[in-house]
Parts: sequence; structure tokens; C-alpha cells
Amino acid sequence: ARSVLMIMSSLHQNTVNIVFWLFAWLLADSSAFSAVRDEIDKAVREEFGNFQTFIAEASLEKLDSPAFALLNSAILETMRLATVQSGMREATCDLVIKDGERTIPIRKGDYVLLDPRGTHLDKNLYPEGDRFVAGRFAESEYRGDLAATTGYPFFALGGGKHTCKGRFLAIYEIKVLAIIYLSLFDITPVSRGEGLPPAWEPPEPSGQSAGTVHPKEDVFVRLYPRFVL
Repeated sequence: ARSVLMIMSSLHQNTVNIVFWLFAWLLADSSAFSAVRDEIDKAVREEFGNFQTFIAEASLEKLDSPAFALLNSAILETMRLATVQSGMREATCDLVIKDGERTIPIRKGDYVLLDPRGTHLDKNLYPEGDRFVAGRFAESEYRGDLAATTGYPFFALGGGKHTCKGRFLAIYEIKVLAIIYLSLFDITPVSRGEGLPPAWEPPEPSGQSAGTVHPKEDVFVRLYPRFVL
């Protein structure tokens, strides 16, 4: 029971943090925010007819659709930037790891520390890797939730035989929450004090983060109801 509760707590916290940063980075980029909202409004209208039908029929299969391609890309981009977990692996045999032009010999029994965040922020692998680019994983032809990460070193959901078993459920859950919030509310960040620049910026990440990035401070927003049919 303790193990199950720990796993459920971790899943919830990581998902909530991804949703937080998705909205924080979208609020800091008005063009991306508008584009994602416009896509959601159009998709809900054309794929479901209206918001009430979306609530009743929003299955995992229906949301894994090209109609939500930009939203899917923005979620993957948030995961790329907000993931801070690391992993340790023990080599079960002698091997050689290639790193660009060099090779690194690993002996059986050696421990290898994995650094997904360092990889995700590497500008040689991701141009402008320290920036949130909502459409980074948007493909000209949509192939599925995670297909756009093929060819990239993307470890936000693990990899190989240790890939997260609930990865599709997590993306689905985040999509549903984003669609509900952006359909029902206009969201405006509240200024954190006088003398701030006119462009709102997300909070700084905490150095004491685990699993996913935690903000140093809370973000306050104003919610205004939208008229959704």
C-alpha cells in the first residue's frame, strides 16, 4: 500500500507540474497561447460539435489526433524543459558508448549516470534548447502522441524497456485539462509587484526540484469565464 501511494503521489505531482509549466510558458508567449487556443476551439467545434459533447466523448483515441497537433507539441516541449530526473544503470557487459566523434569505454560492472535534462537543453541537439518553442514537435503530417520525438534524444518519459508505462495516459490527462481550462477561461497573469517590465515572465525554477521542475514562487492569475457552447 505504501508503494502504491508513493507511485500515485509521484504521478500526480509530475503531471500537475507539467500542466503548471505548460500554462506558465504559454502565458509568457502570447502568440503561442493564441495559436494553441485557436486550435483547441476549432478542434472541439469540428471534432465534437460543442464543448459539452467533448466532455462526454473525449477518449484517448479521439485526442490523439492531428486536430490537436500543436497542443500535443506544446506538451512534449513542456516535458522536455521541465524534466529533471536522472537514472543510474549498471553495465552488464563491456561496451563502448559513442559521443559524437569520441568513444567512451565502459567495463562490465561500471555504473553509468544518465542526465536527461542536460541532453534536453543541449543546443547542439535542440536549437535554442533553453527556450520554450510550442511548435517544436509539430509535424507536417501528424503520426501520434509521441511519434514527433523520434530521432530526438527525448527522455522525459524514460526510454527503452524502462519507458513510462503510463505515458499515453499522462499526455491524455494533460490534454484534457488544457482543453477544459482554455475553453472555459480567459487567463491573465497577475503582476508580482510595481516597476515590473510589461512582458510577463514565468517564475524561476527551484534548485530543489525532483522529477520535474518546481517553481520558486507561486503564480497568481485572473480567470474570466468564456462563453462556450
